[in-house]
Amino acid sequence: MSPLLKNIFVGIICLILLGFAYFFLIGDVDGEDGRGSSAEAQAALVNKTQSFIERSQRLQEISINTMLFSDSAFTSLRSFSTDVPNQPLGKNDIFSTAQNVKLVNINSEETAE
Repeated sequence: MSPLLKNIFVGIICLILLGFAYFFLIGDVDGEDGRGSSAEAQAALVNKTQSFIERSQRLQEISINTMLFSDSAFTSLRSFSTDVPNQPLGKNDIFSTAQNVKLVNINSEETAE
């Protein structure tokens, strides 16, 4: 296939993709989002707003009891985690056959060999 045909083919594909993107992203302006000027759209917007207000009021009524965090069973918990030892990061020269590996100490900026 010649370079000219390849360029034309790629251009046609790009135009088709742009058309699909426009259709799916911008094409439906007067959809169910309530931006239309019809009475049904305005009523739907009022219903969605009322539903939002009701949910907001229900969320404001929720209270969280934080007494759990001051309970002795919670405060007596202890961690059984262990510290991860320093691990070798790799060879200095990846093409060398020697096994000279540097260990990096995370707590200080010094390196040990």
